[in-house]
Amino acid sequence: MPPLTRALLVAAIALMFEVIGSRADARPATPAPPLPAPTGSVVRVSSEPQLQAAIRGLRSNTTIVVAPGTYVLTRTLWIQGPLANIGIRGATDNRDDVVLVGAGMEPASDRGVPFGIWTGGGVRDVTIANLTIRDIYQHPIMLNPGTQKPHIYNVHLVDAGEQFIKGNLDSAGGGVNDGIVEHSIIEYTTTAASFYTNGIDVLGGANWIIRDNEFRNIVAPPGQLAGPSVLMWRHSRDTLTEGNLFVNCARGISYGLDETAFDHEGGIIRNNFFVRSAGQPGDVAIYVGNSPNTQVLNNTVFVSGSYASPIEYRFPGTTGVVIANNLLDGVVSARDGATGTETTNVTGAGAAFFVNTTAGDLHLTAAAVAAIDSGTTLPNVLEDWDGEARPQGAAYDVGADEVKAVGTGSPLDR
Repeated sequence: MPPLTRALLVAAIALMFEVIGSRADARPATPAPPLPAPTGSVVRVSSEPQLQAAIRGLRSNTTIVVAPGTYVLTRTLWIQGPLANIGIRGATDNRDDVVLVGAGMEPASDRGVPFGIWTGGGVRDVTIANLTIRDIYQHPIMLNPGTQKPHIYNVHLVDAGEQFIKGNLDSAGGGVNDGIVEHSIIEYTTTAASFYTNGIDVLGGANWIIRDNEFRNIVAPPGQLAGPSVLMWRHSRDTLTEGNLFVNCARGISYGLDETAFDHEGGIIRNNFFVRSAGQPGDVAIYVGNSPNTQVLNNTVFVSGSYASPIEYRFPGTTGVVIANNLLDGVVSARDGATGTETTNVTGAGAAFFVNTTAGDLHLTAAAVAAIDSGTTLPNVLEDWDGEARPQGAAYDVGADEVKAVGTGSPLDR
């Protein structure tokens, strides 16, 4: 390479490279691909009384399709098993066309609507899709023991009194397994009612996939610290969390939490964007606590200096961890006896590395020389945050974004 100074190199790359996917929300907010038409029976409703009646009469192999409109709930939509292959979905692919509204997250009582949708007692293969649930006293979606294979798709959850999506344990310690949450937005319009909140909180769940979602403002009132936006714990295992955007959240992804042996086990955290402004207090963005054999790969974290070690792994039970190709503005920290392998992470990233941190856009700019072509090849990270193939250049880029070159024919053209 010619003996260019770093500044000249940055300038040269700026002329010859384009950054793909300059929208901060390119992947999660792209309109979700339409779901296949429901199988089995279809019950169509267009009023809240009709919706409640359809829920009470729900049978296996049936989908309730809700017409566009606002439905002020008079009671929780209780889906009691045993049931299989059921669904409730909006009639269009626009999640904001159907709005289910509760009594608010801070009324004097729940007014008969503690939850938006509740499932339990042996509900398998339940789809909740294409709708908004807002202003709920506790949980907009409550998955009680006996629920298996829930699919939450293209939903918008706004202002929950506690956790937005909750997966509970049964008396034997078993949880809700094989869940998928994708193409959804989970947010507070201001803050939670208290510190006791999470975007997704699953206890004892196995094989969950959480992908292509946006989490916004998962924060507590001033002086309190909200829980992680994604919390998989109490003997959960093999979670995949990828392609998500976290904006101004107090905490991000947590596999395990307490000093309990095997609070989580295995799983992958990859290709996520996490951004927080300097004015928003917060804690760790990615946390592995008593979760052996977890992989944290190609994530981008920019907390504007609000927390010194935005990626942490902790406790003696955390062994065999791999933390590779992550780009962050702080450091990676091993705490309290945790052990693992750290490879080709780039720490101390500046705002100039990214297109627009204020807007939550963590796509790389030409200034991110330290991250471009600096990563390790990872066989289980074949795409980036935008779904584009890796590598585009001589090697993997560090972080969730893989930049693509313009075909200029220049020696710097990748």
